[in-house]
Amino acid sequence: MCSTLALLAASPRRRPRNQSHRRSHEGTQTRRDGAHRHRIGGGGRAGRGQPAEAAPSKTVTWTNAKVIRWKDGDTVVTNRGTIRLIGVDTPETGRCGATTATKSAKKWAPAGSTVRLGNPKSVRDEDRYDRSLRYVVRKGVDVSRSQILKGSKARYDSTDGYQWHPRQAGYHKADKAHKNYSCQKKKSGGGSSAKPVGHNCPKSAPIKGNRPSHIYHMPGQRFYKITGPEICFSSESAARKAGYRKSKV
Repeated sequence: MCSTLALLAASPRRRPRNQSHRRSHEGTQTRRDGAHRHRIGGGGRAGRGQPAEAAPSKTVTWTNAKVIRWKDGDTVVTNRGTIRLIGVDTPETGRCGATTATKSAKKWAPAGSTVRLGNPKSVRDEDRYDRSLRYVVRKGVDVSRSQILKGSKARYDSTDGYQWHPRQAGYHKADKAHKNYSCQKKKSGGGSSAKPVGHNCPKSAPIKGNRPSHIYHMPGQRFYKITGPEICFSSESAARKAGYRKSKV
């Protein structure tokens, strides 16, 4: 009996097979769960490390409003409050193109007319001046896009730090297809000025104008041949109306 007990004490205890298998399976499952958690919540690129950011909503809610008056080319007062057009920047009052932009807006959506106001879900409701940000459409004419085609700029969207809006791509496409407002002053004199050709003036406008001094030189005068003109005039009256005076020699 004593020898039998001694042999049992000396023999190593074996772990039940099903218990060893269960622990091994649990370890494998823990490693798998850990890897799954890393794929879902860890850092890294969207789609692997974290869920991709949701795309902005394309939803636009439309309501009717009556135009009371236009303040300028992109701001209109309606019976629903003051509206600032989305996605366009028309010239400020007194700047080149401002008068044209305001007149155009009055033509597309005159006072007393009914317009559709579009409120994109992706754009904040008001700007810092408490104006409602909306699309303004009348009889199929999108006033913002029409202003851009006329000479204004596509602005105030996700390309320059503001919110994306559903018509943004179309506005920028229209912007690339047009020229901005240009108000270069034309020289007076009934179109009687011309650009020089090299060091000479054309026969139709032979009087040489020196822009820095605002002095003009007539053919035959002392410094006529050596003067490099910036502008040419067809007559002395045209030169004087442009603010030039005749050379004394």
